[in-house]
Amino acid sequence: MNIVIKSDFQFSVTSIRYAPNGELCIELSSENGNPKNRYQYTADLGSGQAEEKPLVSLVDYSRKFMENSRIKEKSKDPYRQMLRFLGSYGDCTLDKVTTEYLQGFIGHLQSAGLAPNTVRLYFQKITCVLNNAYKEGLFDERILRRVQRVKRPREKKSFLTEAELKRLVRNRRYGKYGETESMFLFSCMTGLRFGDVQGLRWKDVKRDGKHLSLEFHQHKTDTSESLPLCEGAESLLRTQKKEGEYVFGRVSNQWVNQVLKRWCRDSRIKKPVVFHTARHTFCVLLLTNDVPIFTVQQLMCHSDINTTKVYADILNRTKTKAVKKMPLFKMHRQAV
Repeated sequence: MNIVIKSDFQFSVTSIRYAPNGELCIELSSENGNPKNRYQYTADLGSGQAEEKPLVSLVDYSRKFMENSRIKEKSKDPYRQMLRFLGSYGDCTLDKVTTEYLQGFIGHLQSAGLAPNTVRLYFQKITCVLNNAYKEGLFDERILRRVQRVKRPREKKSFLTEAELKRLVRNRRYGKYGETESMFLFSCMTGLRFGDVQGLRWKDVKRDGKHLSLEFHQHKTDTSESLPLCEGAESLLRTQKKEGEYVFGRVSNQWVNQVLKRWCRDSRIKKPVVFHTARHTFCVLLLTNDVPIFTVQQLMCHSDINTTKVYADILNRTKTKAVKKMPLFKMHRQAV
Protein backbone atom coordinates (compact mmCIF):
# COMPACT_ATOMS: atom_id res chain seq x y z
CA MET A 1 0.00 0.00 0.00
CA ASN A 2 1.43 3.36 -1.05
CA ILE A 3 0.62 6.40 1.10
CA VAL A 4 1.55 9.88 -0.12
CA ILE A 5 1.30 12.83 2.29
CA LYS A 6 1.78 16.38 1.04
CA SER A 7 2.44 19.11 3.58
CA ASP A 8 3.72 22.71 3.63
CA PHE A 9 6.22 21.98 6.44
CA GLN A 10 9.00 19.44 6.92
CA PHE A 11 7.96 16.54 9.10
CA SER A 12 8.83 13.06 10.25
CA VAL A 13 6.37 10.19 10.67
CA THR A 14 6.01 9.41 14.39
CA SER A 15 3.59 6.50 14.14
CA ILE A 16 1.19 4.69 11.83
CA ARG A 17 -1.65 2.76 13.45
CA TYR A 18 -5.28 1.79 13.14
CA ALA A 19 -7.78 3.61 15.36
CA PRO A 20 -10.46 1.62 17.27
CA ASN A 21 -13.00 2.60 14.57
CA GLY A 22 -10.83 1.05 11.86
CA GLU A 23 -9.39 4.29 10.47
CA LEU A 24 -5.73 4.49 9.61
CA CYS A 25 -4.01 7.16 11.73
CA ILE A 26 -0.66 8.67 10.76
CA GLU A 27 1.03 10.90 13.34
CA LEU A 28 3.50 13.52 12.12
CA SER A 29 5.77 15.97 13.90
CA SER A 30 7.85 18.88 12.66
CA GLU A 31 11.62 18.64 12.82
CA ASN A 32 11.91 21.31 15.53
CA GLY A 33 9.97 19.08 17.93
CA ASN A 34 7.47 21.79 18.91
CA PRO A 35 4.36 19.99 20.25
CA LYS A 36 2.16 22.67 18.69
CA ASN A 37 3.34 21.53 15.25
CA ARG A 38 2.32 17.91 15.80
CA TYR A 39 -0.61 16.61 13.76
CA GLN A 40 -2.52 13.41 13.29
CA TYR A 41 -3.84 12.45 9.84
CA THR A 42 -6.85 10.14 9.69
CA ALA A 43 -7.03 8.44 6.31
CA ASP A 44 -10.14 7.01 4.71
CA LEU A 45 -8.60 4.29 2.52
CA GLY A 46 -11.78 3.98 0.45
CA SER A 47 -11.76 7.60 -0.74
CA GLY A 48 -8.03 8.22 -0.47
CA GLN A 49 -8.77 11.42 1.54
CA ALA A 50 -7.03 12.32 4.79
CA GLU A 51 -8.32 14.65 7.51
CA GLU A 52 -5.79 16.73 9.45
CA LYS A 53 -6.37 16.80 13.22
CA PRO A 54 -4.05 18.70 15.57
CA LEU A 55 -2.92 16.58 18.52
CA VAL A 56 -4.58 18.03 21.61
CA SER A 57 -2.94 18.25 25.03
CA LEU A 58 -4.98 16.60 27.81
CA VAL A 59 -4.37 19.58 30.12
CA ASP A 60 -5.40 22.10 27.43
CA TYR A 61 -8.48 20.08 26.52
CA SER A 62 -9.47 19.74 30.20
CA ARG A 63 -9.09 23.46 30.76
CA LYS A 64 -11.22 24.32 27.71
CA PHE A 65 -13.85 21.79 28.79
CA MET A 66 -14.03 23.42 32.24
CA GLU A 67 -14.27 26.93 30.79
CA ASN A 68 -16.76 26.21 27.99
CA SER A 69 -19.07 23.69 29.66
CA ARG A 70 -22.13 24.66 31.67
CA ILE A 71 -20.33 24.13 34.99
CA LYS A 72 -21.20 26.41 37.90
CA GLU A 73 -18.33 28.56 39.12
CA LYS A 74 -18.21 26.93 42.57
CA SER A 75 -18.09 23.49 40.90
CA LYS A 76 -14.95 24.39 38.94
CA ASP A 77 -12.62 24.15 41.95
CA PRO A 78 -12.27 20.32 41.78
CA TYR A 79 -11.41 20.67 38.07
CA ARG A 80 -8.73 23.26 38.89
CA GLN A 81 -7.25 20.99 41.56
CA MET A 82 -7.35 18.03 39.18
CA LEU A 83 -5.49 20.12 36.57
CA ARG A 84 -2.87 21.09 39.14
CA PHE A 85 -2.15 17.44 39.93
CA LEU A 86 -2.31 16.49 36.26
CA GLY A 87 0.37 19.11 35.55
CA SER A 88 2.67 17.70 38.23
CA TYR A 89 2.01 14.15 37.03
CA GLY A 90 2.84 14.87 33.39
CA ASP A 91 0.75 16.07 30.47
CA CYS A 92 0.29 14.13 27.22
CA THR A 93 -1.83 14.34 24.08
CA LEU A 94 -5.28 12.72 24.06
CA ASP A 95 -4.16 9.98 21.67
CA LYS A 96 -1.47 8.94 24.18
CA VAL A 97 -3.86 8.54 27.13
CA THR A 98 -3.81 4.86 28.05
CA THR A 99 -5.20 2.76 30.87
CA GLU A 100 -1.69 2.66 32.36
CA TYR A 101 -1.44 6.45 32.18
CA LEU A 102 -4.75 6.91 34.02
CA GLN A 103 -3.89 4.23 36.58
CA GLY A 104 -0.63 6.06 37.20
CA PHE A 105 -2.53 9.31 37.70
CA ILE A 106 -4.61 7.66 40.44
CA GLY A 107 -1.37 6.48 42.08
CA HIS A 108 0.00 10.04 41.80
CA LEU A 109 -3.05 11.40 43.65
CA GLN A 110 -2.76 8.74 46.35
CA SER A 111 0.96 9.40 46.83
CA ALA A 112 0.10 13.07 47.48
CA GLY A 113 -1.69 11.92 50.66
CA LEU A 114 -5.20 12.76 49.45
CA ALA A 115 -8.19 11.10 51.10
CA PRO A 116 -9.87 8.30 49.07
CA ASN A 117 -12.97 10.42 48.48
CA THR A 118 -10.81 13.28 47.16
CA VAL A 119 -8.96 10.90 44.82
CA ARG A 120 -12.34 9.64 43.59
CA LEU A 121 -13.56 13.23 43.06
CA TYR A 122 -10.53 14.33 41.00
CA PHE A 123 -10.60 11.17 38.88
CA GLN A 124 -14.33 11.68 38.33
CA LYS A 125 -13.52 15.10 36.83
CA ILE A 126 -10.95 13.70 34.40
CA THR A 127 -13.52 11.03 33.50
CA CYS A 128 -16.02 13.78 32.57
CA VAL A 129 -13.37 15.38 30.36
CA LEU A 130 -12.49 12.12 28.59
CA ASN A 131 -16.14 11.18 28.08
CA ASN A 132 -16.58 14.49 26.29
CA ALA A 133 -13.47 13.76 24.20
CA TYR A 134 -15.03 10.39 23.28
CA LYS A 135 -18.20 12.15 22.05
CA GLU A 136 -16.00 14.33 19.83
CA GLY A 137 -14.20 11.29 18.42
CA LEU A 138 -10.88 12.14 20.13
CA PHE A 139 -10.72 9.31 22.68
CA ASP A 140 -11.48 5.58 22.98
CA GLU A 141 -13.81 5.21 25.98
CA ARG A 142 -12.82 1.52 26.40
CA ILE A 143 -9.58 2.78 27.93
CA LEU A 144 -11.56 4.28 30.85
CA ARG A 145 -13.52 1.09 31.46
CA ARG A 146 -10.32 -0.85 32.18
CA VAL A 147 -9.14 1.54 34.91
CA GLN A 148 -9.34 0.17 38.49
CA ARG A 149 -11.10 2.93 40.43
CA VAL A 150 -10.62 3.77 44.08
CA LYS A 151 -13.44 2.20 46.08
CA ARG A 152 -15.69 4.46 48.11
CA PRO A 153 -14.80 4.01 51.80
CA ARG A 154 -17.63 2.89 54.04
CA GLU A 155 -18.56 6.00 55.98
CA LYS A 156 -19.88 5.90 59.51
CA LYS A 157 -23.03 8.01 59.37
CA SER A 158 -23.91 9.78 62.61
CA PHE A 159 -27.56 10.40 63.45
CA LEU A 160 -29.67 11.49 66.41
CA THR A 161 -32.18 9.26 68.11
CA GLU A 162 -35.69 10.49 68.86
CA ALA A 163 -34.74 10.93 72.54
CA GLU A 164 -31.63 12.98 71.65
CA LEU A 165 -33.64 15.17 69.29
CA LYS A 166 -36.15 15.88 72.07
CA ARG A 167 -33.27 16.88 74.37
CA LEU A 168 -32.07 19.39 71.78
CA VAL A 169 -35.58 20.88 71.50
CA ARG A 170 -35.80 21.24 75.31
CA ASN A 171 -32.38 22.92 75.44
CA ARG A 172 -32.91 25.51 72.69
CA ARG A 173 -31.10 28.75 73.51
CA TYR A 174 -32.79 31.05 70.97
CA GLY A 175 -31.28 34.56 70.91
CA LYS A 176 -28.53 34.86 68.31
CA TYR A 177 -28.52 31.06 67.97
CA GLY A 178 -32.27 30.76 67.31
CA GLU A 179 -32.04 30.96 63.52
CA THR A 180 -29.34 28.28 63.36
CA GLU A 181 -31.25 26.00 65.73
CA SER A 182 -34.39 26.37 63.61
CA MET A 183 -32.48 25.51 60.43
CA PHE A 184 -31.06 22.34 61.97
CA LEU A 185 -34.39 21.17 63.41
CA PHE A 186 -36.12 21.93 60.09
CA SER A 187 -33.55 19.74 58.32
CA CYS A 188 -34.14 16.95 60.87
CA MET A 189 -37.85 17.06 59.93
CA THR A 190 -37.41 17.36 56.15
CA GLY A 191 -34.02 15.81 55.30
CA LEU A 192 -32.97 18.88 53.31
CA ARG A 193 -29.26 19.57 52.86
CA PHE A 194 -27.66 22.76 54.18
CA GLY A 195 -27.64 24.51 50.78
CA ASP A 196 -31.31 23.67 50.17
CA VAL A 197 -32.40 24.88 53.63
CA GLN A 198 -30.45 28.12 53.31
CA GLY A 199 -31.69 28.68 49.76
CA LEU A 200 -35.35 28.04 50.66
CA ARG A 201 -37.60 30.96 49.68
CA TRP A 202 -41.08 31.79 50.91
CA LYS A 203 -42.38 31.32 47.37
CA ASP A 204 -41.25 27.66 47.60
CA VAL A 205 -43.72 27.07 50.46
CA LYS A 206 -47.07 25.92 49.08
CA ARG A 207 -50.39 25.38 50.85
CA ASP A 208 -52.33 22.20 50.12
CA GLY A 209 -55.61 22.56 52.00
CA LYS A 210 -54.71 22.68 55.70
CA HIS A 211 -51.13 21.47 55.17
CA LEU A 212 -47.92 22.94 53.79
CA SER A 213 -45.49 21.47 51.29
CA LEU A 214 -42.30 22.56 49.53
CA GLU A 215 -41.63 22.87 45.83
CA PHE A 216 -37.94 23.68 45.55
CA HIS A 217 -34.83 23.29 43.40
CA GLN A 218 -32.34 20.75 44.79
CA HIS A 219 -28.85 22.18 44.26
CA LYS A 220 -26.83 18.95 44.38
CA THR A 221 -28.81 17.10 41.72
CA ASP A 222 -30.02 20.21 39.87
CA THR A 223 -33.60 18.88 39.94
CA SER A 224 -37.00 20.24 40.96
CA GLU A 225 -38.52 18.43 43.95
CA SER A 226 -41.82 18.39 45.83
CA LEU A 227 -41.91 17.54 49.54
CA PRO A 228 -44.87 17.37 51.98
CA LEU A 229 -44.14 18.69 55.47
CA CYS A 230 -44.76 17.08 58.85
CA GLU A 231 -46.41 18.98 61.73
CA GLY A 232 -43.11 19.88 63.35
CA ALA A 233 -41.72 21.39 60.13
CA GLU A 234 -44.94 23.35 59.58
CA SER A 235 -44.76 24.66 63.15
CA LEU A 236 -41.18 25.86 62.62
CA LEU A 237 -42.15 27.70 59.44
CA ARG A 238 -45.00 29.47 61.22
CA THR A 239 -42.59 30.81 63.87
CA GLN A 240 -40.26 32.27 61.21
CA LYS A 241 -40.57 35.99 60.54
CA LYS A 242 -41.32 36.79 56.91
CA GLU A 243 -38.53 39.29 56.39
CA GLY A 244 -37.22 39.18 52.83
CA GLU A 245 -37.53 36.39 50.29
CA TYR A 246 -35.58 33.72 52.20
CA VAL A 247 -37.13 31.61 54.97
CA PHE A 248 -33.90 31.34 57.00
CA GLY A 249 -30.97 33.69 57.55
CA ARG A 250 -27.70 33.61 55.63
CA VAL A 251 -25.06 31.94 57.82
CA SER A 252 -21.99 29.86 56.99
CA ASN A 253 -21.83 26.09 57.43
CA GLN A 254 -18.81 26.59 59.71
CA TRP A 255 -20.80 28.88 62.03
CA VAL A 256 -23.68 26.40 62.12
CA ASN A 257 -21.40 23.53 63.12
CA GLN A 258 -19.86 25.62 65.93
CA VAL A 259 -23.34 26.36 67.28
CA LEU A 260 -24.30 22.67 67.04
CA LYS A 261 -21.21 21.65 68.98
CA ARG A 262 -22.13 23.87 71.94
CA TRP A 263 -25.81 22.96 71.72
CA CYS A 264 -25.07 19.22 71.81
CA ARG A 265 -22.63 19.65 74.68
CA ASP A 266 -25.31 21.46 76.72
CA SER A 267 -27.78 18.69 75.84
CA ARG A 268 -25.36 15.93 76.97
CA ILE A 269 -25.03 14.48 73.46
CA LYS A 270 -21.50 13.15 73.06
CA LYS A 271 -21.57 11.91 69.45
CA PRO A 272 -20.13 14.15 66.66
CA VAL A 273 -22.91 16.27 65.15
CA VAL A 274 -22.69 18.50 62.07
CA PHE A 275 -25.48 19.99 59.98
CA HIS A 276 -25.60 16.99 57.63
CA THR A 277 -26.37 14.80 60.67
CA ALA A 278 -29.90 16.23 60.43
CA ARG A 279 -30.41 14.57 57.03
CA HIS A 280 -29.22 11.21 58.41
CA THR A 281 -31.53 11.69 61.41
CA PHE A 282 -34.58 12.31 59.20
CA CYS A 283 -33.92 9.13 57.20
CA VAL A 284 -33.28 6.88 60.21
CA LEU A 285 -36.35 8.19 62.08
CA LEU A 286 -38.53 7.35 59.07
CA LEU A 287 -37.13 3.82 58.85
CA THR A 288 -37.42 3.37 62.63
CA ASN A 289 -41.11 4.19 62.35
CA ASP A 290 -41.59 1.51 59.66
CA VAL A 291 -41.93 3.82 56.66
CA PRO A 292 -41.36 1.66 53.52
CA ILE A 293 -37.86 2.10 52.12
CA PHE A 294 -39.12 3.13 48.65
CA THR A 295 -41.18 5.92 50.28
CA VAL A 296 -38.09 7.00 52.22
CA GLN A 297 -36.16 7.09 48.94
CA GLN A 298 -38.71 9.54 47.52
CA LEU A 299 -38.73 11.73 50.64
CA MET A 300 -34.90 11.83 50.67
CA CYS A 301 -34.87 12.65 46.93
CA HIS A 302 -32.43 9.78 46.31
CA SER A 303 -32.11 8.84 42.64
CA ASP A 304 -30.72 5.39 43.59
CA ILE A 305 -32.40 3.04 46.10
CA ASN A 306 -28.95 1.69 47.10
CA THR A 307 -28.17 5.07 48.67
CA THR A 308 -31.23 4.67 50.90
CA LYS A 309 -30.34 1.07 51.75
CA VAL A 310 -27.16 2.32 53.46
CA TYR A 311 -29.41 3.83 56.15
CA ALA A 312 -31.34 0.57 56.47
CA ASP A 313 -28.02 -1.18 57.19
CA ILE A 314 -27.30 1.40 59.91
CA LEU A 315 -30.71 0.73 61.43
CA ASN A 316 -30.11 -3.03 61.43
CA ARG A 317 -26.78 -2.57 63.22
CA THR A 318 -28.51 -0.29 65.75
CA LYS A 319 -31.18 -2.92 66.41
CA THR A 320 -28.54 -5.62 66.87
CA LYS A 321 -26.64 -3.40 69.32
CA ALA A 322 -29.87 -2.72 71.23
CA VAL A 323 -30.89 -6.37 71.74
CA LYS A 324 -27.40 -7.19 73.03
CA LYS A 325 -28.18 -4.92 76.01
CA MET A 326 -30.95 -7.24 77.13
CA PRO A 327 -30.16 -8.81 80.54
CA LEU A 328 -28.91 -12.38 80.57
CA PHE A 329 -31.18 -14.89 82.28
CA LYS A 330 -29.87 -18.28 83.36
CA MET A 331 -32.20 -20.99 82.23
CA HIS A 332 -32.43 -24.07 84.50
CA ARG A 333 -33.65 -27.31 83.15
CA GLN A 334 -36.64 -28.57 85.04
CA ALA A 335 -36.24 -32.07 86.42
CA VAL A 336 -38.65 -34.54 84.94
